[in-house]
Amino acid sequence: MKYLYLIIFLAVSPLIFAQSNTSSPYSIGGLGELAFKGNAINRHMGGLDIYSDSLHANLNNPASFGDLKLVTYGVGINYKSTKLASSATEETIASGSLDYFLVAIPTKHFSFGFGILPATSVGYRLQSITQGDDINNVISQNEGSGGLNQTFFTIGFKVTDYLNLGVSANYNFGRISNEYSRQEQNVDFGSFFNKKSSLVGFNYRFAAQFKIPLTNKIRLDAMSFYVPENTLTSTNESTFFTRSITTSNIGDIENVDLSLNNLQETKIAMGDQISVGLGITKDKKWFFGGQYTHRNSGGYVNDFITLDNITYANGNRLSIGGFYLPDYSSITSYWKRIVYRAGYRSENTGILFNNLPLKETGISFGVSLPLAGYSNANIGFEYGKRGSQDNGLIQESYYNLIIGLSLNDIWFIKRKFN
Repeated sequence: MKYLYLIIFLAVSPLIFAQSNTSSPYSIGGLGELAFKGNAINRHMGGLDIYSDSLHANLNNPASFGDLKLVTYGVGINYKSTKLASSATEETIASGSLDYFLVAIPTKHFSFGFGILPATSVGYRLQSITQGDDINNVISQNEGSGGLNQTFFTIGFKVTDYLNLGVSANYNFGRISNEYSRQEQNVDFGSFFNKKSSLVGFNYRFAAQFKIPLTNKIRLDAMSFYVPENTLTSTNESTFFTRSITTSNIGDIENVDLSLNNLQETKIAMGDQISVGLGITKDKKWFFGGQYTHRNSGGYVNDFITLDNITYANGNRLSIGGFYLPDYSSITSYWKRIVYRAGYRSENTGILFNNLPLKETGISFGVSLPLAGYSNANIGFEYGKRGSQDNGLIQESYYNLIIGLSLNDIWFIKRKFN
């Protein structure tokens, strides 16, 4: 089975690049909407990364790998239904995506893992209709797609019974396309202006986790991670062209010489990020905690793609949540071995539209259902809101179905009998 899991992982991973993970108009800002918000069990607790155990690999907290006892194959998916509401209209959009693939392997002295996930996602289409010089209306569209993907290699150590350390090295890559068009009604050909950016870059995440006994059964859990400032390299291209509205045939094409303005290759500085969390735990029974994350995103600049009415500031997120496990050792009741989780988060994304900060709140809950052996299925729901209808903006109300599978196996066990 271990080889079957690995073959499935390698075969399905490329599909992650072809996804359209969002339909939010707010993904026009920065590098798009944050696509990965944590493993399923962490998202069920409002995005908390503090708690760790021997069965789950927490991708946001590399130090948690020091607690792993079993080889873990993880996969996460989600389905999202979003209602977009402005002062004039409402619309409902549905989307689905893969959240992550990972393989984590414990050894005698440390644990390591690797995998792939979508980091950001761009998917929007904005349209306005204005009166032209004559009787025909002019339709203007702004459309974007793509996003940033991330492959990672993580290693975690159990330094002492009370301290874990971990580090994750991440390679980020992706392609973002922005297209602007102007079409006059009753005229077949429209004018299009396309910008494409191919992005690559490395970043690192360092983490420490503390488990301090308070009594024989109660302990204090603390966690901190830090992502240093890093830089993405963007290779850019831009094209003007005309296209038929009825047949999609391309007319005139003109490639823009970006080297004249030193825009053929640009650098995008990504600010550092720090997070601290504190919680209290009764082992294999319950947990409750809170976490604060700060992102230095106020200095974000993309020289190739500049957008009117969008500015940037530092972002932050506050999360609280926990879980309850009735009786992990029960052999008479399956329901007593189910883990029940819930959480709340409040976030300032660090993006301002028309000088209004884009804020997001969400509540979530979920369950971990035991499967054969030590594996489990994590199923949960999240309800959230983002934005507002003030100053001509759009408010998003969404429901998320979040599913994660943690499939566990035992490797490197020496046979005693043949």
